[in-house]
Amino acid sequence: MHILVVNDDGPPSKRLSPYIHPFVSALQDAGHLVSVAIPAASRSWIGKAHLIEASLKATYVPPDAFRNDGTWDEHHNSSETKQPQSEWVVIRNGTPASCVQLGLFNLFNDRPPVDLVISGPNHGRNASTVYNLSSGTVGGALEAATCSKRAIAISFGSKDPQPDEIIRAAARHAVKVVNYLYEHWHDSVELYNLNVPMRKDVESRPVRWTEALPYYWPRGCMYAEAAGEQKMVNGHTETNGEAVNGTSGSHLKEIDFTWAAELSEMKKTLQSSPEGTDAHTVLNGDTSVTALRANFWHVPNLEGPIDLDG
Repeated sequence: MHILVVNDDGPPSKRLSPYIHPFVSALQDAGHLVSVAIPAASRSWIGKAHLIEASLKATYVPPDAFRNDGTWDEHHNSSETKQPQSEWVVIRNGTPASCVQLGLFNLFNDRPPVDLVISGPNHGRNASTVYNLSSGTVGGALEAATCSKRAIAISFGSKDPQPDEIIRAAARHAVKVVNYLYEHWHDSVELYNLNVPMRKDVESRPVRWTEALPYYWPRGCMYAEAAGEQKMVNGHTETNGEAVNGTSGSHLKEIDFTWAAELSEMKKTLQSSPEGTDAHTVLNGDTSVTALRANFWHVPNLEGPIDLDG
């Protein structure tokens, strides 16, 4: 099977993207042809967005040229790579969705058609509706589904450093689940969201069908005000609204915000989630498989003319 792998965590990195290298190796060990197209930087929380004003540059990088900090050796001699067709593609200004588009239609035309798109493994779980709608990992799978490709989003359920033994076990287990889902694909399913717990005995634990836990933000908890930083506003370089380099400051009110997700309330909700949901399942040590369709479907039974004066 020819599998396209994308992610939202970017190139291999001990801190941000520790799971993709072992997972790709596990897919190859299972006999699959694997093509990899990943963004050059972390794109977490980006959903299935495209950066339409950004130019994309695809760089073919041998897997052994990657360092463990998200960078790679640009002077690596690709002729030293032992396995044919083993280069990964890193896409500057890429997102999971653009990696899917380029991976399916532009980058690997010398290979057979892609049978399955896998987005992940994400560094941390993606359980509940709010994650499904925000996650770049799920977004990559959604993009593949809109391209009429079978797709699976995979998340390894921990952001804490993990021993190599546990990572390899999770990778082997995920590949086994992927093989099963592909061979038993349900006609009504467009993508699966797979959450794998990070534990030594994961391969002997149950795999369960689950529902997505409904979740809504109870308050503004994603951004926080930040101290002013030097920036361009209307063509002028300014800091905290004061004049810089002889240029008069802006008289318009400005507030700077930085990403500062405060997820304590969400974590409490996930920990108390009911049995049968994705969050409850993975938090209790089992593998969660949620079958999804890639659409915002209309609410039924609302039809006919609307009387605005009634």
